[in-house]
Amino acid sequence: MEYLNKTQCRKLLKIQSKDTINKYLKTLGLFEKTKFTWEEIKRVLEIQTFLGLKHGINSLSHFKEMSRQELEQTFESYGVDVNARLNMLQKIHRDSVQLKPVLH
Repeated sequence: MEYLNKTQCRKLLKIQSKDTINKYLKTLGLFEKTKFTWEEIKRVLEIQTFLGLKHGINSLSHFKEMSRQELEQTFESYGVDVNARLNMLQKIHRDSVQLKPVLH
């Protein structure tokens, strides 16, 4: 399984401030982790996307209160495909680093 550290995650998502990524991770209960799976990175991407939909109106507390279905409906109503964005980020990441070959 592939993991990214906090700096890699922040750069990939183009989050300029360490404080911002830390706020997102605290909201998700991931602040203590040092390595992140793609599923965890997807959750950070969801926060980032959600906050950007109604800048200044949507909040981290609002994000936390939403059910998975409400969140997906919100993205759908704005025509946002988070999975497609995640796939694009995975491709960008994999193109930028040479993955070590797995020895069998």
